[in-house]
Amino acid sequence: MELKTIDSVFVLSKLQTDEDGNYLTTLPAGKNYAFTVNRKGYLFYSENFTMTGNITDSPMVVNIALQPIEAGAVIILKNIFFNTKEFNLQPTSFAELDKVAALLNENPKLNIQISGYTDNVGKPADNLTLSVNRAKAVIAYLQQKGINPKRLTGKGFGESKPVASNNTEPGRTKNRRTELGVISN
Repeated sequence: MELKTIDSVFVLSKLQTDEDGNYLTTLPAGKNYAFTVNRKGYLFYSENFTMTGNITDSPMVVNIALQPIEAGAVIILKNIFFNTKEFNLQPTSFAELDKVAALLNENPKLNIQISGYTDNVGKPADNLTLSVNRAKAVIAYLQQKGINPKRLTGKGFGESKPVASNNTEPGRTKNRRTELGVISN
């Protein structure tokens, strides 16, 4: 497990789980954190935690089920960031994308699809175009890292496949996502 602040490439903490997969770490208040779990033969898991504003000292329990690298497996890349209505990657996305590049380098037969999604704010046609361009931006970054473009497919779905209600800001935030899907390995 690796822990970084969102705006840094430096690893703050690297932890090994115990035999049962348990771990314990503290997150100091006042920053946003990127959290990644890796295991050979599995897709990595990423999450981000905002530790600003009103926070409690209560422990959080995060149960993580890693997915084997096999056709049909999908993960949400939770540390990919774009400005509203834009498709240029924010620099805070690079650490997560470097993890994707490393995954592809460690698994040379792995072919993936990057899927872009939006919420329902705006015109459906504009959202579809935005999601396509965001997927293309991710693929362009991976190509710059030396990944063969034949291993990468991009697709935008706009607002057509929400995972949460678009009636609330937290729901819209979940719907604005980038996914990595395994085509073959």
